[in-house]
Amino acid sequence: MWKFLKLFAYLLSHPKVGKYKKTIFVGFPILYLIMPDLVPGLIDDLIIIAIGFMAFVKIGQKDIKVPQGDDTIDVDAKLIND
Repeated sequence: MWKFLKLFAYLLSHPKVGKYKKTIFVGFPILYLIMPDLVPGLIDDLIIIAIGFMAFVKIGQKDIKVPQGDDTIDVDAKLIND
C-alpha cells in the first residue's frame, strides 16, 4: 500500500506526466467524491476513487521511467561495427 502511495505521489508531481491524465484520473474521482451523492453511501465514492487512482498509476508509468528500486540497472547501449 505504501509503495502504491509513494508511486502515486511521484507520478502526480512529475512534469512529464500529462496534465490531462492528472485531471481525468485524479481530479474527476475527487470531484465525484465532493458532488452530491446519486447513490447513498460512501462505498461507490471509494470504488470510483480507487479505480481512478489505479488507472492513473498504470497509465502514468508509461510516460516516464519509474525507478523500481536498488536492484534496477538502466543501461544505454550502442552497436559499434568493427
